[in-house]
Amino acid sequence: MKWLTQQVVLLSGVGEGLGRDTALLFADQGADLIITARRAEHIERIAEEVRAKGRRCLPVVCDIAVLEDCEKTVSQAIKEFGRIDTLINIAYRGDWPQRTSLLDSQPDLSNYRECFEVNVFATLQMTRAVAQHMVEQRSGRIVMINTMTAEKVLPGSEAYAGSKIALQRMTRAIAMELGEYGIRVNSMHPGFMWGPQVRKVMETRAEQNGTSVEHELRQVSSQAALRYIPSTEEYARTLLFFASSLSDAVTGQSLHVNGGLYMH
Repeated sequence: MKWLTQQVVLLSGVGEGLGRDTALLFADQGADLIITARRAEHIERIAEEVRAKGRRCLPVVCDIAVLEDCEKTVSQAIKEFGRIDTLINIAYRGDWPQRTSLLDSQPDLSNYRECFEVNVFATLQMTRAVAQHMVEQRSGRIVMINTMTAEKVLPGSEAYAGSKIALQRMTRAIAMELGEYGIRVNSMHPGFMWGPQVRKVMETRAEQNGTSVEHELRQVSSQAALRYIPSTEEYARTLLFFASSLSDAVTGQSLHVNGGLYMH
C-alpha cells in the first residue's frame, strides 16, 4: 500500500537534507510534487530524481518572503495539478552560528527581525496562499517545520526560538480556524537531524573546541535516550505520518522528534 497515491504535495524550501529526503519518500509513496527553493540548481536535480521514480514534479524558484513568489507558486501548482493536498513549510531562517544574546544585540533588535520575518510572516504568507485553495477543496494538510529550541532553551537563541514558538502558537490557532473545512494543521519539532546542516554545525563546534566532528557527534548523541542523532530520512517518515491518512484525527499538535534528546 502506498500512503500518498494520487496526492499532490507542495514542499516549500527544499534543500539537500530533509527537503530532498521528503520529496523522494513521498514520490515512493505515490505523490506528485511541487518543490520550491530560492535557487534553481538543486531543485532541478531533485525534480529529476522524483521523475525517475515515475512521479510528476514541478520545481519552482520561490522566496517565501516575497508575496508574488508565493502566489505564483500556488498558481502554477493549481494549473499543473489542479489541487494541493498537502503543504509542508520547510523554508526557514536560522541563527547558527551567529546567535546573539539580548544584551549584545543591536539596540533596535534589527538582528532579530529576519528570523521573525521569514519564520513567522513569510511562512504564514505561503500558508495563506495555499489554504485558500484547500478551503475550496474542503480538505488539506499543512505541516510547519518547527524546532527543538522552541522548548529546549539555548543561550542566544532568542530570535530563532522566539520566532518558532510564535509560529507554534499560530499553528494551533490556524488549526482551529481551518478545521471546519477538513484541513489539518500540525507542526514537527526536530532535534538534531543528521544531514548537511547538522554536519556544518558539528564542524563549527569541532573547530571552536579543537576537537573532531566525531567527538562532537558523540557528545550530542550521549545526551539522547536513544544515543544517536536521527537522520533526515527518519524525520521525513514523520512528515509522511502527518501527510497521510495515518493522522486523520490529528490537528493542532506539536510532535517533538529528537531521539529522546529531551522529553516534551
